[in-house]
Amino acid sequence: MISLTRIGAFTLSWGESLRWDDRRQRLYFVDCATQTLHWLDKAEPPLHSMKLPTMPAGLVLTDGGALVACLDDGLHVVDPDAGSSELFSTYPEGMHGRANDANADGAGNLITGTLNVVPGPGAAWWFSVAEGWRLLDDDIGNANGPVVIEIAGQSTLVLADTPARVVYAYPYDGRNGTIGERRVFGDHAALDGAPDGATVDAEGAVWSCVLGSGKIARYTAAGLDCVVETSMANPSDVAFGGSDLDRLFVTSIALNLGEDAPPATEAGWVLAVDGLGVTGRPEARFRLE
Repeated sequence: MISLTRIGAFTLSWGESLRWDDRRQRLYFVDCATQTLHWLDKAEPPLHSMKLPTMPAGLVLTDGGALVACLDDGLHVVDPDAGSSELFSTYPEGMHGRANDANADGAGNLITGTLNVVPGPGAAWWFSVAEGWRLLDDDIGNANGPVVIEIAGQSTLVLADTPARVVYAYPYDGRNGTIGERRVFGDHAALDGAPDGATVDAEGAVWSCVLGSGKIARYTAAGLDCVVETSMANPSDVAFGGSDLDRLFVTSIALNLGEDAPPATEAGWVLAVDGLGVTGRPEARFRLE
């Protein structure tokens, strides 16, 4: 039986960027509205916090104890324990501003893309320490939920475009930072919403948040597999965590995104979903050296 449980007694305004560090047993997430990184050791209170110099969006684990965060001016290396944040790489001109969500690709590289709060040009990008930035797709309005999975033996990049209300899939070469022709992987318009953050389970299925309808959708290579209803209108990101990777943690956006009714109280919470019958896989990590 599926159950949803609130974690802690804190409230976020714009929760995003969940990452479970399986080595440290630590759950990371941010509040974009307050420019703050948060974490919970063992996914339990007390809440630890670190103010960042600008708004954080994507968070990526590294091989060490640091994180890479997408801030206003570029990628920063953030050390939560030392309380430090240092600019690592500025964005390429074709980012059209700043980056949004980000993830490691399983080969030591990073995938991210443009943040657009209002409609505008955007793109998806690949980044590595050795090679720098490479353009993947110059037709992405607002990039979210980048993950890499395998479909029929083919490495596949799955990436959401929020304003298009679509999740795309591309044949993906992580070593060279290249993609093949994109196709529709998930249609969130059919779920009365738009895609936001995503994660992958141990079976290679993608769990994608559905903004506007309070759902989390699970997609396999065959298509939509199941839908989980949440108590929040705008779930924003998900991550499997816990000692057995069997809990799905969820953040949401408590700001009014134009809904007819104000967001529910639960919108500011971090939730744990139990009883899904699947486990996650360890988060991929970005190679800093």
